[in-house]
Amino acid sequence: MEKRIKAALALSILSPVFGELISGSSPPLEFFNPLAFIFLWGLYGGGVLIMRELWVRWGAGYMRLMIIGMTYGIIEEGLAIKSFFDPNWMDLGILGTYGRIAGTNLVWAVWLSIFHAIYSITIPILLIGILYPEFRGKRLLTDKGRKKVLAVFLLTCALIFGLLNPYAPPPVQYILTLLVVAAFLKLSSEKEVWNPSIRLPLERHPFLWGTAFAFYMMFMFTILPKSGMPFWVPCILGVLMTLVFYGSLDRLSEKRILALIMGLMTFLMLIGIVLELNGVIGAAAAGLLMYVLLFRIYRKLPDTP
Repeated sequence: MEKRIKAALALSILSPVFGELISGSSPPLEFFNPLAFIFLWGLYGGGVLIMRELWVRWGAGYMRLMIIGMTYGIIEEGLAIKSFFDPNWMDLGILGTYGRIAGTNLVWAVWLSIFHAIYSITIPILLIGILYPEFRGKRLLTDKGRKKVLAVFLLTCALIFGLLNPYAPPPVQYILTLLVVAAFLKLSSEKEVWNPSIRLPLERHPFLWGTAFAFYMMFMFTILPKSGMPFWVPCILGVLMTLVFYGSLDRLSEKRILALIMGLMTFLMLIGIVLELNGVIGAAAAGLLMYVLLFRIYRKLPDTP
C-alpha cells in the first residue's frame, strides 16, 4: 500500500479513536460494532481528512487549525447530531438548562466545539505529522480522492441528521449555525490568520501543560456550571484558554508536542478508569493502550530544544 494512503488511513482512524473511543463517548463494545464504526469512520475519518486538506491548502498555522477544528465540531454537533439545540440530548446533564439561550445549548456548543477542535482534529493531525514527517504540509488526497471523501462525509452527516436524533432544530438557529460554519471557513481561508507565539511558564514541561489544560477545561464546563456562575463566564474563559493553547504550539518541538498530547490524554485515561469501574468493559484498557503507544513513539523521537 502506498505510504500516502497509509497516512490518510491512519489519520481517518485516529480521529474517531480520540473523539469517541478514548473519550468514552463510544465504549469499546459499541465502537467496534461494524455498523457503528462505519458511521464513526465516515463522520470523523472523512471530517478530519477534509479539514486537514483545507488546512494544508490554506497555509497551515495553528490558529488556522483551531478555526478549522472548531468548524468540524460545529458541523458534527450542531448540524448533523443537533446536540447544540436539543435540550434533552443524552450527554448534556446540567448543560441542558445552564446556558440554554434562544433554543441553543450555548455552553455545551462552546465546549464541544473546543473539544472536537483539539481531540478530533488537532491531535490526529499533529500525530500524523510526527509519524509521517515526509507528508507534513503536503496533501494526502488526490483531487478525486478528496471528492470521494467529501461525499462520504456529507452523506454520513445527512444520515446522522435523519436517523440518530429525531429532534427538529429551530430553523432560524440552524440557519445561523450554517452561516457560522461558512464564516469560519472564510476566516480560515484568509491569506493571513492571526497566529501569536505565546510563551508559557510550563513551556519546558508540556506534559504538565497538557494535563493542566485538560483539567482546566473540565472545571470550566462541568464543575463551574454547578456553582451558579453566569453562563458566559465558562464560555469566555474556555475560549481564552483555547487561544493560549494554540498560541503555545509554535514554541514546542515535535517531541514536546507529543508530550503535550500525552498530557491531554491524562484526563481521558481517568475517564476510562471511571467508566471501567462503572461496568464499561475495556474503557480503561483503551486509554492505557493508546498512552503506551504514544510513549513508545515519544522515546524514539530525538531530544530537541
